[in-house]
Amino acid sequence: MASDTAVQLLNQASGYGVLVGVGGGFALGMILVTFFLRKYLREDNTSTETFSVANRSVGTLLSASAVYSSWSWATELLWCTTMVYNYGIQSSYYYMSGLAVQIAVMAMVGIHAKKKIPKAHTSLEIIELRYGKAAHILYMFLCLTNNLLSCSSMILGAAGAISIIAGNLHIVAATILTIFSVLCYSIYGGLKATFLTDFAHTLILLIVLCYLNTAVLTNVGGLDALYDALANFGGTREIPGNYENSVITGKSQGAILFGLILTAGNFGLSVMDSSFWQKTFSASPRATVPAYLTASALIASNVWPLGAIIGGAAIVLESSPKFPTYPRKMTQYEVDSGFALPYALMATLGKGAVGGLLLIVYLAVTSTVSAQMVSVSSILTFDIYKKYINTDAHNKSLILVSHIGCIIFTFGAAGFSIMLHYVGVNMTWFGYFYPLIICPGVIPLILSITWNRQNWYAAFISPILGIVFGFIVWTTTAYKLDGAVNITTLGGQLPALYGALTALFLPGIASVVISLVYPQKFDWQVLQQAHLLVDEDVSSENSDDVNEKDEIINSDKGDTIEGDDRGKNEIEVNVDSDQASSSNNLESQNTIAGVKQLTQKQLDFWIKIATGAAIFILLITWVLWPLPLYRDWIFSRAYFKGYITVGLIWLYATLLIIGIGPLISGRHTIAWIAKNVYRDYIKRW
Repeated sequence: MASDTAVQLLNQASGYGVLVGVGGGFALGMILVTFFLRKYLREDNTSTETFSVANRSVGTLLSASAVYSSWSWATELLWCTTMVYNYGIQSSYYYMSGLAVQIAVMAMVGIHAKKKIPKAHTSLEIIELRYGKAAHILYMFLCLTNNLLSCSSMILGAAGAISIIAGNLHIVAATILTIFSVLCYSIYGGLKATFLTDFAHTLILLIVLCYLNTAVLTNVGGLDALYDALANFGGTREIPGNYENSVITGKSQGAILFGLILTAGNFGLSVMDSSFWQKTFSASPRATVPAYLTASALIASNVWPLGAIIGGAAIVLESSPKFPTYPRKMTQYEVDSGFALPYALMATLGKGAVGGLLLIVYLAVTSTVSAQMVSVSSILTFDIYKKYINTDAHNKSLILVSHIGCIIFTFGAAGFSIMLHYVGVNMTWFGYFYPLIICPGVIPLILSITWNRQNWYAAFISPILGIVFGFIVWTTTAYKLDGAVNITTLGGQLPALYGALTALFLPGIASVVISLVYPQKFDWQVLQQAHLLVDEDVSSENSDDVNEKDEIINSDKGDTIEGDDRGKNEIEVNVDSDQASSSNNLESQNTIAGVKQLTQKQLDFWIKIATGAAIFILLITWVLWPLPLYRDWIFSRAYFKGYITVGLIWLYATLLIIGIGPLISGRHTIAWIAKNVYRDYIKRW
């Protein structure tokens, strides 16, 4: 392909087919599933508790699948390949290590929240109850900014990739069509619909990734052929900081700097993202830690083999006539925008594989946008509307505000993404930038639920210090290194790294120091005794609907799901007669909203497990494995083949555990719904 010819991988019809056809199909499917859950399992999508926290009863594997899906960003697949192209195979390792630690930390944070504020809907309710209005507004700004930046970065990267894949589809069309279907089913079904679509997205994503990685590896000639090609590539282009310019060395300065920036940013993207907190609130008490630790262990399967196999293929095939840009190299814009991945697939597997990539990029972005949408709508509902506008609000008005919040945020994030595109911001620059904004509140927010001695001054002042000094370090480093402060110098690795680490760790240090200088001790009973559950103002229409459901469920004893089996099902069934009663009747010592709670001894046990697991994962991923490789050494054939082989095993294991597993554990519920759908619709028709 001539250098002045635009790259066109697929035609625009393919893009519209995925965005409109697949998007519309998913929206319709999730609306139907939500309807059936309401009709047969009394999962009331008009209930604020169901919409926001899925009745706090989601099981282990479905929760793990949802967390995995929420952390499977479209930019994750694109950016991993970009960094492997830039700095070599070790970049895929550091991307992997940059994903696991934060989810493990959220397991610890989530079980602390289950113990200390089990009735919460958002993380900001903790801040308001503990520190008051001023801190509440500050952290609300930080969390909403995080949601906007993270969602926009996802849409920016995905829409750009969809545009280039689908015949240069207009970026505005790609953006709007991407978010429209997810808006439909999220508004209708709320967080439970998000969990179900997360599972469907995860299953399809893992199937496609298994095929793409295996097929590309076969196409390039297998492990030995790929190793030989990468080994011979060393020295053909300069990679500053890599041992002998090799792309298969553990000593890669660019890779480790990228990994540190990514890890810092991901702490912000998880801890400051209320959707991750909501998933802990939504999981049943016994499922919280196992679900998050399962997702933490398996999330590496996304980028581990993909970076090494397809990223490696992009490196060695760029000079091949098969490569879409041949005879020219990729431009810096193409590299930074993540186009190495679709180009490598086109060169190895052709249009079918690129179509599969188009599908999983679309599914990944819609999954994350859905979680962000419900997260922001919950903040608008509980932390703004109910707290400051209508303190006596009940279910009907709260659910309306939630729906409006979904619409406002979705189109706002889409508009912000389009603006970023037109001002020339690419995926890589934006990924280096947003840690400066989203990281300052991370450690103070964690301490707000884990340490009873953090005082108001520490919680309020430390994030502000992080933002101010993070920007100062970022800009001054860029000036010192390059002699200017502009869009190019600010996108350098070292300024981004120093700024991100300052924004992340300075608030933590400041918070501890201030709290020790002005000691206070907080009583956790304040959080436990707060009245946070929503009073359900069930209408007569809903009451009739509930009675109809009782008749359906009890009409055939053989079709009921026994109470002892409910805890084993991935979609748990709550058919207690007090479901529609007031929240005062629902709140008891051992149950919340009809869900049995763990004892204090059990909660303390899971806190120890989660804390130990977070430390263990941090040591493995950032100390024991990578640091011995950071030396003057090029991967041996045996190490390289073992690295890729274990990565593929990890990927296929992930497919079995959180792709197929929820179908097996939820088989009773699926069969129950299928029987009733057949009886009420198919058989009658």
